Amino acid sequence: MIYSQPGRFMKHFSARIFFTALLFCVSGLSAQEARFTPDPHIPAEACQTSVMDADMFARTALIASGTNEQDLPVLLDKMQQLYETLAQKISADAHTDEKAEQSLYFLYTSVIHTYYETQTRIDTALLEGTYNCVSSAVLFMYLMKKEGIPVLAVETPLHAFCAVLSDGRAVDVETTNPWGYDPGTKKSIPQDSLSQTKYITVPAKKYANRHTVDDRRIIALIYNNRMASLQRQKADISTVGLASDAVTLQNKSQDSLTTFYQCAYNAAVDFSYSGNDEQGLSLISQARGLYGDSPLYHEYVSAAVQNLADAAMKKRDYQGALAYLEKYRPQVTVQDYTAMHETVIVNSLNYTVQTKPFEESLAEVRTAQDSLSASNYTSLIEYAYSFEADRISKTGAWLDAASILEQGLAEIPGDGTLVQQRSVYRQNFAVEIHNRATVMYNSGDKAGAKAVIQSGLEKMSDSTVLKNDLRRLQNIQ
Repeated sequence: MIYSQPGRFMKHFSARIFFTALLFCVSGLSAQEARFTPDPHIPAEACQTSVMDADMFARTALIASGTNEQDLPVLLDKMQQLYETLAQKISADAHTDEKAEQSLYFLYTSVIHTYYETQTRIDTALLEGTYNCVSSAVLFMYLMKKEGIPVLAVETPLHAFCAVLSDGRAVDVETTNPWGYDPGTKKSIPQDSLSQTKYITVPAKKYANRHTVDDRRIIALIYNNRMASLQRQKADISTVGLASDAVTLQNKSQDSLTTFYQCAYNAAVDFSYSGNDEQGLSLISQARGLYGDSPLYHEYVSAAVQNLADAAMKKRDYQGALAYLEKYRPQVTVQDYTAMHETVIVNSLNYTVQTKPFEESLAEVRTAQDSLSASNYTSLIEYAYSFEADRISKTGAWLDAASILEQGLAEIPGDGTLVQQRSVYRQNFAVEIHNRATVMYNSGDKAGAKAVIQSGLEKMSDSTVLKNDLRRLQNIQ
């Protein structure tokens, strides 16, 4: 059997997909819209009861399998005939154990014959004989209900089977094996020849994390398996409708809602993968309105809105990015909105520093201070001064560039970036003076070299390089 609670995880900028229990392919997106309206054929009575009679159980299981209206009465009649044939083979006085064991064997000789891990549909099992643990369990339960034998469904994280109540005890039934009644018990196998008897023992499995589930849940596992198959077909959008059906059948149980949240999330992620974040956001909005909120939705909405803002910022459309944030503000957390809003403001101001005159860009950064964290504000002020100093330095005006950095250090004292940048420019100025003096000295103009050094010291009196140069020139003279 294959069924799973499909889970995905989406991060800002890129979405990564992880699944529990079973890994599926990343889905592509069809033009199909998600279906949120539950299948109207699901019997309302079935949704309200944990134990169904045999006929309601069969009808609901076939509807969950996807059987169309035309085929439904035909298959219900087939199931009735199946039971009537079984009833003729079993003595009315037989013990419960004998009836259950013979019913399981009859199921294999009359209906099912080939195990296929993903074949969960009851109609397919009836028509083609293929089955998995869910479809075989549902068929066996139907026969038990018709016989009036109390039967329970049992679920584990990766398996489903049954238990029959006999003489006050629950007897496990491994329905994927014709000899699976009371696993671990040695039993004889019917042979063509009467001259010999063979025996078989179906191992008693350790069904970890087993728990009894009601009739609605075992039928809902048909939906879960169908959802898994759709995921393998890269059709996550179609799982939303089946998840809606499963929620309705299970009367909005927590398990059913959890599966629905994951399916809606996966379908929305598919939209984002295809560059349609707003369609994904619309889907999540509908899902929230119908079946409530989920942490998965918050995760998706935050990532999708961030994607939209990023796309706008990539085009330098910062007002467009802010417009997206305002449009979807009611759907994101205050914390996420605040963080994304500040990101847009920071990127916008970075671009302003790069493209507008220094005084104008610096004024805009100061005006935005209340919208920024202290660290981001300081970084932007630093960047404005640093960018302007770099622009000036490209003209060779090293000390003018350093002077701009001095202004910056007056506003943000001790800033390491500005201190280091200023040091580089001042050093460049000293080296430039030193090189000019050296050329003059080497050409024999010692007085001219000394004058250049002295002029440099008048502009930068604390230069060790120039002081040393002047000392050497004086010693030479």
